[in-house]
Amino acid sequence: MLKIDEKDIKILRCIDEVGNSNIDEIAKMTNISRSTIHYRLKKYQESGIIKGTLVDLDPIELGLDITAIILVNAVYEKIYAEELGEKLSKIPGVISVYYVLGGVDFILICKAMDREDLKRVLRDINSTEGVIRTGTHFVAATIKEEKRILVNYPEEMLKKLFYSKLNRK
Repeated sequence: MLKIDEKDIKILRCIDEVGNSNIDEIAKMTNISRSTIHYRLKKYQESGIIKGTLVDLDPIELGLDITAIILVNAVYEKIYAEELGEKLSKIPGVISVYYVLGGVDFILICKAMDREDLKRVLRDINSTEGVIRTGTHFVAATIKEEKRILVNYPEEMLKKLFYSKLNRK
């Protein structure tokens, strides 16, 4: 059971802001000792709060100029969500797969190099067993695409989140 305090919130928010777990940088930004940060980073990794290391790559600089949102309708079968979702997630260019409730079964986010690459992704999706049809939305402009979680919440909301969720486990 992981207990979260004010120092944890500062450290986690800083990690989320800078996109890495550089102890010196976190210590400087939070005014928390290096040894405390080192100990707590290890605690976060062991508890599963931190998974890997975030590096923020720019898709446009990498040549992935097209973003598409693809709505997928699928044949309903027992446990199809997990199996089909897994198949869809393996298609090159598909960066996110969400199983949703409502008028569609899955929402996929795709990054493509150009129109031909997007057509390839759509062919791969539509040829996947279990997919009935797709609807594609071409993103004209990205207003916000945030991979970091905590930077979107003010500190008071983070305290409420951590104290209510993590401290009652």
